[in-house]
Amino acid sequence: MNTNTKIAKESAISFTGMGMGQILRYLFTTFLARWAGVELLGIYSLANAITRISEVIAKLGLDQGILRKVSREENLKEKQSAILSALKMGALSGLIFMLIQIAMAGYLAENIFNQSSLLTMVIAIHALSLPFYIIIHISAFSTQAFKMLKYKIVVTEIQNPLILLLAMIVCYFFYSAESAIIIPVVLSAVLGCITITIFLKKVSGVNILSVKKGTFNRDLLNYSLPIMFMSILGTVLHWTDVIMLGYFTDSATVGLYHPAARTAGIVRIVLLSFSGIYGPLMAEMYAKKLTSEMNHLFKLFTRWITTFSLPFAILILLYPKKIMLIFGSEFLPGYPILMLLVTAAFIQAVFGIGGTTLNMTGFPKINLMNTFIACGLNIGLNLYLIPKMGGIGAATATLITLSLIAFLRIIQNWRLLQLTPWSPKLIKPIIAGILAFGTGYLVKGSIMTFHTILTLISGGLIIAIIFFTTLWMLGLDEDDSGLLAGVQIILGNFKFKASDKNENTN
Repeated sequence: MNTNTKIAKESAISFTGMGMGQILRYLFTTFLARWAGVELLGIYSLANAITRISEVIAKLGLDQGILRKVSREENLKEKQSAILSALKMGALSGLIFMLIQIAMAGYLAENIFNQSSLLTMVIAIHALSLPFYIIIHISAFSTQAFKMLKYKIVVTEIQNPLILLLAMIVCYFFYSAESAIIIPVVLSAVLGCITITIFLKKVSGVNILSVKKGTFNRDLLNYSLPIMFMSILGTVLHWTDVIMLGYFTDSATVGLYHPAARTAGIVRIVLLSFSGIYGPLMAEMYAKKLTSEMNHLFKLFTRWITTFSLPFAILILLYPKKIMLIFGSEFLPGYPILMLLVTAAFIQAVFGIGGTTLNMTGFPKINLMNTFIACGLNIGLNLYLIPKMGGIGAATATLITLSLIAFLRIIQNWRLLQLTPWSPKLIKPIIAGILAFGTGYLVKGSIMTFHTILTLISGGLIIAIIFFTTLWMLGLDEDDSGLLAGVQIILGNFKFKASDKNENTN
């Protein structure tokens, strides 16, 4: 298997799993928005933001730490010992932060977000999921360290969002709308924890019931803590908009913002799908001082990410009102927010690979500096723009922040590594995108009168056909041969294989 084919197939595995998870989460947000309404969706979003921030701190970076530790160890007993140590430290930390979040729930709801007792209850009950989610992440990365990607994808990208969706539907119809934003989070965490620990035992022989035998591994913790710090900054940057909207406005505004942010996340899936295989390849090339190959790989990934993310961005930018109508007519005023966030997500997707490049080539401190700058700028812009513009101000802050970071990464990769993302071959998807956008705009008036779903399906098909037909007519080169294999997988020929051949993501 040549390198390009391997890249495409590994990326297709990630894209397929993440795509399924995104669809399930999107359905969850859509049904919750339509049934529970904008205010309850806002309360759920605020509680979820608090819980995700608590989670990333409580993990202590142990998920990434155990991935590195187990991948480097040769002895099975040493691997098992490290996993038990990570699970024990993570579980204890999860319990501590669970209690902290429960204790602070009332203060956060009343003094920070000026909300009712319902938000207090949601934050407190969501806190119960923390130990389980931390065990899920540590166990999932442990199985990945054994070059078994499928278990991580099945649990985190398919099972968890599926349970979240089904539990929400059951709670809403058989109990209450309030229960639909409370119970599913805890239930999916518990069931996901059970499943991933069964997979962990199958792969590594580690029994979760033996976690008490785990020892305090100082080396593992020392490596993991700096990762935790970077993860905290990244998570804070991701959730700053929601937190500050909750502080300056109300839960209804947060609820209006949530579907737009969820939709924009579709574009970022492309970056996440490719970065999993890109990182190890770039690290290997850098270690071998293969400068020419590094430059080729950087340009190749930038072009492929642009190719797959551009049609999604075009569809959303052409039909933002129809997309917001999926969630209900009360969400229609949020379409300008969607347009801003999708533009920001596209910029992040295309140039985000520059951040991975810096990490894999020995410049993590530069990336940390970038994250500091992004957090500071985003918070400052939110402080200024949200009181004046509400959700549009938050989205504008995100767009400005991600655009600046993209520019910084371009300069840094050029100055430090002599890498640039552009190549003449990038002109092809740009031309295809222009033609697809123009065609989509011309037919927009004819299909806008259709039902919302029919409009989006029709528009999506037209954009995809024009875009990829144009690419084909402009000619595919040798680099794109592997990409075609990945496209076949995404379109339906994908299946998980137990062999390391198709499961190695390290």
